[in-house]
Amino acid sequence: MNIIQNTKLWLIVIALGHTVLGAGGAYATYGNDELAIIGFFSVVGVYLFYAAFMTEGQTQSRLAAVLCGPVFVWFVLCAALGLEMLGDPAAPMPEAIMPIVLWGMPALSGVMGWNTE
Repeated sequence: MNIIQNTKLWLIVIALGHTVLGAGGAYATYGNDELAIIGFFSVVGVYLFYAAFMTEGQTQSRLAAVLCGPVFVWFVLCAALGLEMLGDPAAPMPEAIMPIVLWGMPALSGVMGWNTE
């Protein structure tokens, strides 16, 4: 299986990034003032870890597509429209290229494996 179709790998990469960098970065930036943001990042990480470790095959592919696809689209729209979150750009270019690619890969691998057995 090539790296593009390795849904589990992409889910783990995104889950670690979202939990460690997302929640940790939000805490480092905002401290206890924005616990809702920190909690949101952590909860999404739990869903991604669940999809990576508790499912496999077709179910894992479909969960990856359903969980990661909308976030990919959200990043693209934020970058295109210049949307802000907490007063900061939500997806400033060129910094947004990394999350767009990282969220797009599990969505793409999920769509590619949607009908696998």
